[in-house]
Amino acid sequence: MPELPEVETVARTLAPEIAGKKIRSLDCLNASSWEDTLPSSCLAVFQPKIRTVGRRGKLLLMFFDPFVLEGQTVLGLAFHLKMTGRLFYYSEPKEAEKHTRIILNLENGQRVFFDDARKFGYCRFFTENSAQTWTFWRKLAKDPLEMAPAEFVQAVKGKNAAVKSVLLQQDIVSGIGNIYADEALFRAGILPDRKAGSLSERELVLLHESLKAVLEDSIRFCGSSIKDYRTAKGDVGSFQNKFHVYGREGQNCHFCGRPLHRKTVAGRTTVYCVCCQK
Repeated sequence: MPELPEVETVARTLAPEIAGKKIRSLDCLNASSWEDTLPSSCLAVFQPKIRTVGRRGKLLLMFFDPFVLEGQTVLGLAFHLKMTGRLFYYSEPKEAEKHTRIILNLENGQRVFFDDARKFGYCRFFTENSAQTWTFWRKLAKDPLEMAPAEFVQAVKGKNAAVKSVLLQQDIVSGIGNIYADEALFRAGILPDRKAGSLSERELVLLHESLKAVLEDSIRFCGSSIKDYRTAKGDVGSFQNKFHVYGREGQNCHFCGRPLHRKTVAGRTTVYCVCCQK
């Protein structure tokens, strides 16, 4: 599943290609991929100009010139990539492929494809009223790159669940999934199944620093390409070559040399070092 670094990389590679261009129309090839009561067909009427591309948590956002539809001020499009969603930019006309679910038709035949093999991802408008009308948007917390250390400590401290479980909850801290939870907990020297409430303030500050560091490192390497993830230009990321624990069960720890262990935490396969993490 694309996490914060992957979505950030897609936004950064997509923005230079589409900013300043008008959306001529949207073709929805799979009904469940458009998750909004407002009709996507209105884009062909308003043809808004894309201002920029950004991100909130794991959501990719396309901001465009606002317009009013059914009493709501529409600010842009939000894509939730879920497990297998991918966004690709094509500078010339191109036919839909097997897993193409949504096509954004831009000026001069340029297109953006939203491909999603598993069909779990979706696209919808975000509006000035999204905080009231869209439950996921309303509950979405800040991500570690936005949070001050004190905010992170306040959000996590005292929780009775395993710390990895807490990190995966998007209403507590957004943008984190299995990969970066494992990697950050390793860097912070914290076992993933420790109760979040058992962590001292010093440990929580260190965990926040580790989260920021691993996310920034991954962004620098254009994210992690495990299976489906690609940038908007179709390139693979390379941070998977820098993993210390994720996917390395049974291999030797890069630091202490002992075999890495695996267990299930929060329903997710989790890899850790019994020597380096306490």
